[in-house]
Amino acid sequence: MKYQLTHRTSYAYGSSVDSAQHIAHLRPRAFRGQTVEAIGIETNPVPAMAVSHLDHFGNNIDIYRIDKPHTRFEIEVRAVLDVRFPDPPPAGETPPWEDLRAALSGGGFPLAVEASELVHESPLVPEVEALRDYAAPCFTPGRPILEAARELTSRIKDDFEYHPGATDISTPLDEVFTGKAGVCQDFAHVEIAALRAHGLAAGYVSGYIRTVRSKDEVGLRGADASHAWVAVWCGPEAGWVHLDPTNDLMAKEDHVVLAWGRDFSDVSPLRGVILGGDSHSYGVAVTLLPVV
Repeated sequence: MKYQLTHRTSYAYGSSVDSAQHIAHLRPRAFRGQTVEAIGIETNPVPAMAVSHLDHFGNNIDIYRIDKPHTRFEIEVRAVLDVRFPDPPPAGETPPWEDLRAALSGGGFPLAVEASELVHESPLVPEVEALRDYAAPCFTPGRPILEAARELTSRIKDDFEYHPGATDISTPLDEVFTGKAGVCQDFAHVEIAALRAHGLAAGYVSGYIRTVRSKDEVGLRGADASHAWVAVWCGPEAGWVHLDPTNDLMAKEDHVVLAWGRDFSDVSPLRGVILGGDSHSYGVAVTLLPVV
């Protein structure tokens, strides 16, 4: 599926900002399953310095320095992407989850080095014992990893209420679990914690989900904004499989990836430091439309 992506973020400040530095994860990454055919990024004001590089996880980062007074900051990304995630093997043919746990813990050094760093706690995904218990019915002895992970994804969709405003990025994970409400980043963190509690590798994926264009289409939660889901490591042959607990989907053609890491703190779309500004308001507008 080919998409036209538009992502616009705007900040309005209560007083003049004298200088600012912004770090953006807003440039979609290319990998097997996603090709970036064209991209353009515009900022207002125009930065005095703009540099790009790759972070630890291979994500694209853009750094902007603005050194003249301003009361607004706007950044807009336009891109054309071709998306077709590789089909994973049938869920029942993936390895037993205990085999992957053993490979990741290793007898000395783990088998899968890249995956092994996503087994452990991270800043926004600490160990929550209740989440291990919550996921335990999915991880019965000898069960194939993708079968277990798909059931967990469905359970989260059924058990948690999609409720924008119920949480924010500072809401602790145990409170999200207790309240059983939140948004896509919360549900991704819940599933990641539950998988890691069973010794499995799970990463946080930021990106977008397609915009619904007519009332006849099935509405997708998280459209028209930044979205988040989970990548679970299913062994050397299947690799990383992307699961969306907000919509109970396996990512295939409806999702576009920006970046991935341990949790949201690794891939925040935009963060930075400003001098001045007082209070501020901000808005985000996203469309992800098929190119016809």
